[in-house]
Amino acid sequence: MPKYLVQYADASGVVTDDLIEAGTERAALAQTESRGFTPIRVRLAQTEKHRTRPSQATGRRDQRPSKSLARAVTDFTQQMAAVAESGIPVVQALRAIREQTAHPVLKAALGRIAGRIEGGRTLADALDAEPAIFSTIYVKTVAAGELAGKLPEVFLSLARYQEQEDETAARVKSALFYPALVVGALVVATLFMLVFVVPQFARMFEQFKGELPLPTRILLFISGAMMNHPGYVLAAVAGLVLLFRVVLRREAVRRWLDVRLLSVPVFGKLLLGVYMVRFVELIDLLTQAALPITHAINATADAMTNRAIREDVRGMLRAVEGGRSLTEAFAGTRFLTPLVKRMLAIGEQAGRTEQVFAYVRNYYVRQTSQMVRLLSTLIEPVMVCCLAGVVLFFALAIFLPMWKLLKLVGTA
Repeated sequence: MPKYLVQYADASGVVTDDLIEAGTERAALAQTESRGFTPIRVRLAQTEKHRTRPSQATGRRDQRPSKSLARAVTDFTQQMAAVAESGIPVVQALRAIREQTAHPVLKAALGRIAGRIEGGRTLADALDAEPAIFSTIYVKTVAAGELAGKLPEVFLSLARYQEQEDETAARVKSALFYPALVVGALVVATLFMLVFVVPQFARMFEQFKGELPLPTRILLFISGAMMNHPGYVLAAVAGLVLLFRVVLRREAVRRWLDVRLLSVPVFGKLLLGVYMVRFVELIDLLTQAALPITHAINATADAMTNRAIREDVRGMLRAVEGGRSLTEAFAGTRFLTPLVKRMLAIGEQAGRTEQVFAYVRNYYVRQTSQMVRLLSTLIEPVMVCCLAGVVLFFALAIFLPMWKLLKLVGTA
């Protein structure tokens, strides 16, 4: 049986580390709470870290599922909310949902989950054994809901969170679709010019007496390289892509890039709004599921893909673990607006944190929608300028030597 290193606080606030032998992380937490302590953090002991957990046998934890599978999981969550509220036993509900699930991966997984529950495991443990389908946050939320007896509310909150994530992603993709289409068309047109049009002018420019203009020389060099040495060009492009990916894997580079992305005009505010919606949704979801606040903040930090915001949330976690209030932890963040920080402080003092979380979520949803509209408005003139720049370069490269040649003929 694995051993877990649990950090907890006693009634007087003294923080202690203890090694607990338990079957799962949740079992270790339950043992700690049964002794009257407040868990702060739990992790596998050093001797267990490099072992392969059985729950990881069917996939990699938190790997982004396909779009169809994500949609199927959202439908499953909504159906589980309905059946949990109606009082139908979980195993019967899972088998009923499995019969009407069209996605083959989820359909097979639901059969395995029902079998595990019949074998004596909890719903959260059964879901935890399907890491390629159910994320850590999903499993932890269900586990907290089971312990608190709030499974219907938890599944409803999970369904709302998934719908919000899908809607936000759809907005961002819609805003970026037009520029992606324009850039793709521009690349195709440029390649066509370099491969089929420029070589025709190159034969004419060979008869040109004197030095060609710089734009023409650049264009002829690129076109000649593509026509005469396509293998080298492809190798160079592949090498640049590989180098770019290797550089991006460096933690320092990713952190620097994540910070700079949040500083980009309009787009940075849009990204910040997307992350803040996710942040508030998760904090609200996990606290409503009766998960300890330190676990809720830790799980929320893991869900932040932007490293700058993740470090900000980690700072909140350290502040709460150090004995500071949630309001003080929020006040120390860099990315929450002053209005939001003040609202959270008032909500905590008045005991209306849930209502304040709902307000903050709606605030950032509206802000994100406004940023998406503004981004869509600003992208069009930027794309027009880029297109005009490419056309101008080709025009100068082709027509400058022709004008010079005509001028020489006119003076002869």
